[in-house]
Amino acid sequence: MRGLAHLHSLKIVHRDVKPNNILLSIPDHYGQVIVKITDFGMAKKLEMGRQSYSKSSGVMGTMGWNAPEVLKKDSKNNLTSAVDIFSASCVFYYVLTSASHPFGDMEDEIDVLINIRKGQYRLVGLQGDKHEDIVATDLIEQMLSMEPQRRPSAESVLKHPFFWSLEKQLQFFQDVSDRIAKETSDGPIIKKLESGGQEVVRNNWMEHITAVLRKDLKNRKGAYEENSVKSLLRAIRNKKHHYHDSPAEVQETLGSIPDDFVSYFTSRFPHLLLHTYLAMRSFAEELIFQEYYPKLRES
Repeated sequence: MRGLAHLHSLKIVHRDVKPNNILLSIPDHYGQVIVKITDFGMAKKLEMGRQSYSKSSGVMGTMGWNAPEVLKKDSKNNLTSAVDIFSASCVFYYVLTSASHPFGDMEDEIDVLINIRKGQYRLVGLQGDKHEDIVATDLIEQMLSMEPQRRPSAESVLKHPFFWSLEKQLQFFQDVSDRIAKETSDGPIIKKLESGGQEVVRNNWMEHITAVLRKDLKNRKGAYEENSVKSLLRAIRNKKHHYHDSPAEVQETLGSIPDDFVSYFTSRFPHLLLHTYLAMRSFAEELIFQEYYPKLRES
């Protein structure tokens, strides 16, 4: 995605993003792999001041990886760099599912093309109760939009929580908790956060944490509402801040910060990050949240 973002910043549309055109280097001594986008035979450099190009500019892409607007012969609309975003989403799914395609079995190319034209995809290879897959599904579905203008830019894709480190996830939880600490329960932020929150906290989040942490949190009677997203975020924030002051058995159950600590909560509450991210999106322009959300002009 960094490669695509760079190309698009130069007004270059690749037009043939697919697994075969992504090269991986042999790992170096540190296990690092260099990823490169290759084969620019179909790439298109947009003219000065233009954001799109005509379909008459030649054959584009590979069947099965093309965006739906490329396949529509009767469309009068010009094409944009959004064709690369659609193709990249198919590559994302291909990588995450070990070579599956969101629009069907690639052995049946005609069926895949029909499904792309209709926008009929199935992300069955991603689990609906797994934190990483829930976040990935949200991003891929945005990138697969039938409406090119609704797909995120490459820069916006890179801002999505799918790419956040565990450290950044933890910082986000903390920043949200700090921001909403003094908000009233009937305020707009809390209403957004708690709307649909029962699925997030699994009705009572206290019941889904280890006994040793539950006992530690309950030492402060009345400090936490057991059916509240706000309260769960507050517990995460507080345990992060007071981690080194916590009893040894609490530190052991939570694990190291940030990796084990974040995974402890997201494995038990797999919808927490995405739900919180979407709920707080209305406040993306606030200074504290600007690093987490795409700028409006990028969306």
